[in-house]
Formats: sequence, C-alpha cells, structure tokens
Amino acid sequence: MDRYLRPERFDIDPSDSSSTRAWIHWRKTFENFIFVQKPTAPQTDAQSVRPPEKWDSIKFQLLVNHISPNIYTYISEATNYEEAITILQKLYVKPKNLIFARHMLATRKQRPEESIDTYLQALKLLSKDCDFVAVDAETNKNDSVRDAFISGISSHKIRQRLLENLTLTLDQAYNQALSLETAEINSQNFNTVSLNAVAPKEPTLVSSKSQTLHNETCSSVNNPRRQKCFFCGGQIHPRKNCPAFEKTCQLCNKKGHFATVCRSSSKSTNSVVVGTEDLSACITAASPSSLRKATVPAYIRGIRAEALLDTGSSISFINDNFARLCGLKRKSCNQTISMASLNYTSQVEGQTWQTLKIGNHRYDNVNLLIVKNLCADIIIGHDVLEEHSSLEFSFGGPKHPLQVCNVAEASVPAVPLFANVSPNCKPIAIKSRRHNKEDSEFIKEEIRNLIAEGVIEESKSPWRAQVLITKSETHKKRLVIDYSQTINRYTELDAYPLPNIEDLVSKVAKNTFFSLIDLKNAYHQVPILPEERKFTAFEALGNLYQFRRIPFGVTNGVSSFQRTIDWIIRKEKLQNTYAYLDDITISGRTLEEHDHNLESFMNAAKKYGLTLSIQKCKFSQKSINILGYNIQNHIIKPDNERLKPLINLPPPSDLPTLRRTLGMFAHYSKWIPKFSERIHSLANTTIFPLTSEQIKCFESLKNDIAKSSIHAIDENIPFTVETDASDHSIAAVLTQNSRPVAFFSRTLNSSEQNHSAIEKEAYAIVESLKKWRHFLIGRHFKLVTDQRSVSFMFNMKHSSKIKNEKIQRWRLELAAFKYDIIYRPGKENYAADALSRVCATVETRTAKLFSLHEALCHPGVTRMFHWVRSKNLPYSIEEVRTMTKSCRTCSEIKPRFFRNTFDDQRKLVKATAAFERLSIDFKGPVPTNNNNKFILTVIDEFSRFPFAFPCSDVSSKTVIKHLNNLFMIFGMPSYVHSDRGTAFLSAEVQEFLHVRGIATSRTTAYNPQGNGQVEKLNSTLWRTILLALKTKNLSVENWEQVLPQALHSIRSLLCTTINCTPHERMFRHPRRSTNGTSVPSWLTNSGQVLMKKFNRTNKYQPLVEEVELIHSNPDFSYIRLPDGRETTVSNRHLAPLGSERVDLRIDNEHTINYHNVAEPLPETEDQNLEIPSSNETGPVVLDNSRELETELPSSPPPEPTLRRSGRVHKTPGFLKDYILK
Repeated sequence: MDRYLRPERFDIDPSDSSSTRAWIHWRKTFENFIFVQKPTAPQTDAQSVRPPEKWDSIKFQLLVNHISPNIYTYISEATNYEEAITILQKLYVKPKNLIFARHMLATRKQRPEESIDTYLQALKLLSKDCDFVAVDAETNKNDSVRDAFISGISSHKIRQRLLENLTLTLDQAYNQALSLETAEINSQNFNTVSLNAVAPKEPTLVSSKSQTLHNETCSSVNNPRRQKCFFCGGQIHPRKNCPAFEKTCQLCNKKGHFATVCRSSSKSTNSVVVGTEDLSACITAASPSSLRKATVPAYIRGIRAEALLDTGSSISFINDNFARLCGLKRKSCNQTISMASLNYTSQVEGQTWQTLKIGNHRYDNVNLLIVKNLCADIIIGHDVLEEHSSLEFSFGGPKHPLQVCNVAEASVPAVPLFANVSPNCKPIAIKSRRHNKEDSEFIKEEIRNLIAEGVIEESKSPWRAQVLITKSETHKKRLVIDYSQTINRYTELDAYPLPNIEDLVSKVAKNTFFSLIDLKNAYHQVPILPEERKFTAFEALGNLYQFRRIPFGVTNGVSSFQRTIDWIIRKEKLQNTYAYLDDITISGRTLEEHDHNLESFMNAAKKYGLTLSIQKCKFSQKSINILGYNIQNHIIKPDNERLKPLINLPPPSDLPTLRRTLGMFAHYSKWIPKFSERIHSLANTTIFPLTSEQIKCFESLKNDIAKSSIHAIDENIPFTVETDASDHSIAAVLTQNSRPVAFFSRTLNSSEQNHSAIEKEAYAIVESLKKWRHFLIGRHFKLVTDQRSVSFMFNMKHSSKIKNEKIQRWRLELAAFKYDIIYRPGKENYAADALSRVCATVETRTAKLFSLHEALCHPGVTRMFHWVRSKNLPYSIEEVRTMTKSCRTCSEIKPRFFRNTFDDQRKLVKATAAFERLSIDFKGPVPTNNNNKFILTVIDEFSRFPFAFPCSDVSSKTVIKHLNNLFMIFGMPSYVHSDRGTAFLSAEVQEFLHVRGIATSRTTAYNPQGNGQVEKLNSTLWRTILLALKTKNLSVENWEQVLPQALHSIRSLLCTTINCTPHERMFRHPRRSTNGTSVPSWLTNSGQVLMKKFNRTNKYQPLVEEVELIHSNPDFSYIRLPDGRETTVSNRHLAPLGSERVDLRIDNEHTINYHNVAEPLPETEDQNLEIPSSNETGPVVLDNSRELETELPSSPPPEPTLRRSGRVHKTPGFLKDYILK
C-alpha cells in the first residue's frame, strides 16, 4: 500500500498561479501517506508503540525527504513537523479577500459565449472564495448593503482602496469611504490654489493674455502699494528665493517663471487655460509616483505634459482635461476600451490628431483617443513605440537587463546547412581583428541582442570566423560574419532552385488584390541542426559564439531557407501564395478570395511561429512593386525605382558611352514597339555631340520605357507566336488578343550566323517554341512568320518531301505542338523584327580582351594598352580602360583607393646608367608551404629591372649569398641603397660591399619614401603574384610557383616612369617572348606546303616544289623534301598550297593564341583572340609553341632523286634552343 500512497516530491514555485491548488492536493496525499506509516500495535504489546515525540520527528523527516531543495529553504529553520507545515501553509495559501470575492460574484455577468449551465458553474466557483457562513437576517442585510455600496461608488480610487481590505463591515466601509472622499476634496482645493493657472469654479476658456491682465488689475485695485514678483506673481522677494527660479512655464516652455505671469507674445493667441475642479489631474502629479521611471516629458503645441510609456497599450491616449487645456480640436468617436482586466472598460470621449515631440524625436499626425481620468496626461502606446528599434527603461535594479525576444524560433524542422561539406574539410581559425570604439560598442549591442533572442550561443568550436561592420546606402550599420575564409571554402552548393522571377510575376499578375508579407530577420527564425552549429562559430570582442539558427553569409543559407518556406506552403496547401525568400506575396482574384488566402497564411504563420515585420507588410493592395516589376489590374510594368538611373541618364558624349546606353536600351527593348526603327539613328552615329534630332530620339526612348507595360497571361485566351530573324539574332513575341505577354530574343553565334536566311527564320521558330513550351504544349495556337518558305515547310498539312536534314529534324521537334502557321510580310511583323535586330548593334569583344588581360597577370590600363598597341591588336584605350575597371580580380588585389593629388617637389638621386644604383629590401613574412617566408627584392634604379629571391630568413648571410650571385652575373654596381633593416646595416654586409668598391646608403628613420622604388616593387610584385594565383585558382602558399611568371610580366610590360619596358632599358633590345609574334595559320599545322626552288636549269621550270612541313617556329621551319631528306629552311621561302580552300570574305578573321606569358608555366590552356591583319591574306595566329631545338637525322639520308648536294646540313646556332618532336 505504501508505494500507491507515496506522494511525488513537491517542487512548486509559490509565485505560480496554481501553487495553492497544488499545495492543498499534495498536503492531502502526504497526510494519507503518513497515516499509513503510523505504527499500530496489539493491546498485549503496548510497549512497542512509539512515543508521540518520536513519531513527530519521523513525520518531520518524511516531510523533508518529500520536498525539493528549493522548498526546503523555506522551512530550514523549523524544528518540528507542525511548525514546518504552518510555514508552508502560510506560504502557499494566501489570505482570501472576502470583500473582493463577493464583489466579483455580485458583478459577474453572463458572457456572450457562455451557456446557462456554464454561467452557473462560473458563479459556483466564485462563491467558493466568499466563505459563506450561517448568519442572522440583520448580518445578511448589512452584508448585502455593503456589497451594493462598494459596487455603486462612482470614484474608482475610493472603490480600489475599499477592496484592499480582507474583511470589512458596513460601518467600516462607510467611515473609510468618507475619509477618502474628504481627503480627495481637500487635495483638489490645495492643488487648485497652488496651480500656476488661476481657474474659476465653472470650466471656462480664457486667453492667457486676458487672464494675466485681469489678475494684474485686481491686484492693483485691492492693494495699489503692494508689489508682486515678476516671475511668480507673489510678494516681492530676492530672486534666488523665488519659487519659480527653477520652474518651467507650461505655456512657453521657458525656464524661470510660472504660467500665470507668462507674457510670451508667441503664445498669447494660441495658448488657452482651462478652469476646472480636477485640473491637478492633468498638470501637476499627472502620473503616480510608482510610474515615474516610465514617464517622460512630452510636448503638444509647446505645452509640456507627462507621457507614460505603456508597452501594454496598443494605441495612444490623452487625458480629456489636458486636451481641453491645449485647446485641441476633437472628432467624435464612440469606442469602448478594455483595461488589463476585461471586467473594466472606459468610454472614449473623442479623438484628435496632433504632432507629438518627445526628446529629439518628432511624431507627426499621431492619433490620440481622448479618455477621462487617465493616470497620466498622455499614454504612449505601440502605434508610436513601434517606430523605434528598441525601448529602454532604467530601474536601477541589481539584476541584468531583461530583454523580450523579438524574433522567436519558428516551429519548423531544423535544416541541414552543411550536408555537402567536402571530405577534405579541416577547421580554420581566422586571425582576430581589431575594431574602433564605435564599432566595438555596436558589436557588443548586437551580440547582446542575438543572445537574448536565442539566435546565437557560446561555442567551443575549432572553427573561427570574424565579424565585419558594413553600412547600407542609408549609412545604417549591420553586423555580418565573413565565412568566405572558413566553412564556405569547403561547402558545395545546394542546388535547390529559387523561383523564376518572370514566372512568379506572371502568376501574381493574374490576380487583382495583393498583400506583401515581410518576415523579420527571416534567416534567424529557422533552426539548424545541433551537430552543424560548430561550423558557424565566430569571434566577437574576445569571445567565441555559434549560431543556433541560419546565419547570413553561409553558402547554402538561401537554398535552405527557400526550401523551408516552400515546405510550409505545400504542407498547409496555401493558395495563391508565392514566396521569394523572405518576401511573400498573397493574392486573390476577388477581395473575398484574397482575404481567405491571407487568413490561411496568417494561421500558418501563427502555427509555425513565424515573426512578421508589420512595418514592412502591406495588406489588401491593388498595386504592388515586386522583384523589379509593378503589377496593377493584370498589367505588368517596370518598377519606377529601378528605372530612375535610366530616366536620369544624360545623352552620351562619346562612342563607348553610346554603346553602354544602347545596351541598357536593349535590356528594355521588350517594352518598346518598333525598337529597331527608332534606335537606328543612334546606333549608326559616330559624330559627337549628338544632333538635336538624336537627342530627341534618346529622350523619347526613355519616356516610352517609363510608360511601357505588358499584360499578364490569361490561360483562357489563345496564344499567338510571332517570330523573325536577322543576320545576327532571332526574336519572338508571345501575344494574346494582340497584346504582348512575353518576349524572347537571342544573338546568333558565329556558326549560326553562317546559316541561310530560311534556316535562321526556322531556327527562330524552334527556339521560341522551346522557350515557351510550358505555355504552348497541349494548346492550339497561331504561329506567324515573315518567311513564306518556312510557313510552307513547317505546315503540318503539307506532306511534301524536305531534302534539308536540319529542317527535317526541326519539323520533327515541332510535331508535339498544335498550331496553325501563318505567313505575314516582314513590314507587318514589326514586333519580332524589332527585337531580332537590336542585338547586332551592341556586340562587344570584351570577353577576349579580358582573357588576354588574365594571361598577362592583370596589368593596368597604361601597360595593357602599350602591349595591345605593340602587337597591333584591334582595341581602343577606352575598351582597355573599361575592361580593367570591371575586372573583379584587379579590384580585390589592386583596390583603387581615393588619393589627394599634390605636387611633390622633392627630388631623388637619379641613376645615369644601367646597374649603377641598386635598391634592396625584404618582403615578408608571407604564407608559404616551405621554409621560404621572405623575398629579397632588388631593383635597378635606372632601368627598373627587378630581381626577387625567395629566402628562409632575413639574416646577413642570406643577403650576402644572393647579392654575390647577382654580382657574378651582372657585375658590380656603384651604389646599393636600403632601409634601416638590421641585415642591411650589419657589419658583415657593409664589409662585403665596401671590399668590392660598392658605396652604401640608407633611408632616414620612419621614411619609407626614401626607398620608394623597391617599396613600389614590393607592392607591384606581390599584387602580380596574387593575380596570377587567383587566375590559376591556387592558394597563396604556392607563390613561388608563379614568381618567375610575375617577374617576366613586370620586365616585359611598359614602365610608365621611363616610358619603355625594363628589359629594353636594361639590355637595349626588345625582350623576346612566346607572345606577340604573328605567323600564318598554315604554318601551325603539319602538312604539305610549297617551297621556293633555287636550282632551276631554266626560267620555265616550276618556281616552287611541294614539301612536307614537320614543325615551324616564328622564323624557320623544319621540312621533309620529296626525296625523304629533312632540313631547315627560312619561312620566307615557304608558301601555302594553292589547292587549299581560301576564305575570301571581307571580314577575314585572324586569331591570336596567347597561351601564357611566362614560359616556365606551360599548364595554361590556349585561347584564341580574333585580330585583323593587313599583311596576310588568310588567318594568322600568334605562335604558342615551346622553344624548338632541331634534331639531327640518326641515319644517312636516302639517295636523292634530284641532283642535290650530299652535304649534311648542320643546325644553325640560333636554333639550338628549339626542340623538335
């Protein structure tokens, strides 16, 4: 029986609302358990019964064992069972307020949702707290009169004080109420006398000026000799003793006088004073002293008021008396507001719209409900407070700040962010960053908010990213985490797709009413798997934290969040609800359908705990801006905000600007009818500035784009597809009832441009139907083309044979569609014709120029254009400049920071000959995968010719070693200049240089400009290395692999200071390179060529003979003669075979192969760059082969068939560096 009656351990907080019921039940079960444990004995064995004092000790021990440690602290000082039970009884069973309980029973009304049975049960439950006992008729009468007396008192304050008593008789209630009423009347009379404003008995409105003059007149009549204080209106007294010395006037808001003597002219016409008995309630002690910490001074029309910041109020209120004092205009409003207890309500007297000022903040057109007997002049609710990000009160308590969670965790399954982490993943801890004081305070505040909201937690992860502070266009700071150097390096992309914007906009545009829902800090609402939190660790102000929810900046955060939102929409079966990340659009064809869909989404949001940003949400709209489009009445237009850069665009002033403008117009070509015709005058101009007609055309195009629109797709209306093709592009228009609903255009590649006109027209049909397959499949539509032959070939009713295999394949592809093909002349098919011709006007060659830029290790504008000019490539300085500025790699490695321009008149010592003056320095330490952490850099001041040596340390021994090797090749310089590094100033290095007759010098302290050339070389060399590494997708630790390529690039490219390359300045001749030597394309491949014959017996014999080309270099070729012998001849004696097909097109293409600038790195793939050539009749290429070396024949040559010398031809000396395979 013991185990059935044993109670559970009692652990209920006394402050819990259900603690009393839990204690009463637990005490009853504990007493039953004790009763069973009490020992009993037969009459014959009375000695075995325990004495009462021992049994009391056992009960106390049982009680201690059955309560929690928290509860035991309350009875720790009790010595016996009865004392402990008494303490717990007083702790959990609160004394009942019989007066309040009977008041609640007497005033309880039946609620609309309650039935008669439910209402009766509620009354019975309330009667239990009344403790009814048997009384006589007189006592019952007095109790009934007392209850009616308390309920009927008109003063809320007196009723509240009476209900504070636990027991109260009728006489006691009467005496206490009478005392409270007398005290309230006396207090009002006292405050009325001491008020700044003089108030008559009846409420009257009097201007401040009239009231002041009346008071002065009365004073002068009653006592003409009595003088008054100018500041308070009382008897004359010293200024420092004036009661108004530190007071502020409530009319003019100036310090030092009362409102009764205020003579401010600015307030004389507008300020009014209200005379009323209860004036003190709205001016002097406007709010109770217990709420002083939540009250702030506020101003309406310059009049000061006490405003209570009420976070529990949804709207704002103003006291009726204070509204009369301010003379506010009011409108009628019949509303009833509910207090914290739903049993108490108050009637609204009206409403007013006013400008409210609190501190430095101004709130315009605030709606204030006018209510009588407020506890403050103004109550500020959520309608004003929600304009701020947070609200802080200072109570001065000992505990840490209490914060309310703004962004709660959604009740959705945790998402996997790092399921696609690569197997070679290893933890990375990024070096700590320093922040200034302002940023540190911002980070501290953001971290505190994230912890309070449960978004992050402290971490012990081996990963560590760093925080960054970014600013938006409005200069608002944001805290972001840089995961690019940690987990993002090992995370493969989650390919979950985002919704197609055009499809989403088309679906939304089918409806009439819309609501835009914005999720607040959307990513921070979705939880992540606990085992993946360690990957999100980051450092902030010396501590390590990790995210519990999706952080911003991780690779798969977007796809994971989109998958979660789509899952909610599918599971809840939400209709006409479209989500693009945190922007959710809810729509409906009718208002009722929209409201139903919106209600369904709100229920789902409540179910899954989604937090909305109400300030950004828009409900029941007929026009919305979504994803760059404006939707209204089934019409889609460009978003006006996105069009502002185009609308404000000035007319182009040069050709590159014109091309960019035409490209921007081409993007919006689908919104402009007859686009190709209207843009013709701009597309073909080369003269600037533009003529007035061209400027007029330019402005009209901008205006038409701003006014353009297309209609949403209605699936109940049949489609029409109109196609067209030009020499360079294809285009199509999808229409319904002659209204465009979609557009398509594409530029043809080089091979497609060679197709015939018929094939291009047919190809336009095939590509457009593929584009809109999801609209057209299974539906009957019209197909319009301006090519009669195509309309005949693609007409499924014709069964004639088509001999073109390509057309036959396309005809089979179109067999799945049901259509009627219609021929329409091109002049009538203007919509598709305009789209098909626009792309040809804006073609660019930037892609090939950019590839050349990468191969040369990303040089700047000057050096890049110098190289282009030296190789006679068809690019302008503007194209080079545009390409260089748009290079993302250059922007990251060589950021263009702002520089103040100034004239530096300081003159440096200049060298007069090559290798006369050398500047040396160390670069490092740098990341490496071996022991070489430093780079010894040397530069010749005359030629700017650089040298670089990887080093393991910066010792004197290292400097001497590399300088000695350099001197053994180039000889001894006259001068060596360095900074104040210990290695350079050491006695060993100085002795090494002085013995060899080399003078030395050093810079002054803290003056790196004194060694400017080598400092500039350090910067240029390291940037070139980083650019080469980024191009080859190598880590920075592999810098030694690209060091030769970087040095070769610097030595070969133009130095703007000396206006030539360092190699030319140093060695007096151009630097030979694998880049830039043009040879005909027929010399790049082995095959039959023609060679000039020198041994002719007469002039009628053939001038050339056919030989086999084995290999070639820019100057010489290795060939095989018809008799089998192999030899080397000059390229000047070779010609292409006449039987080969020759390309006679005027726009003959020439390709340049720019494999890699640095010869020691052959792994770069070849690429082709088209260039024109005026010297060759056929395609030419830049030779990209390795340096060649001739091979001598290993066996004697066969007997020649022609008369030739048997002498063996030796390889010329200048061909020994070439290798033949």
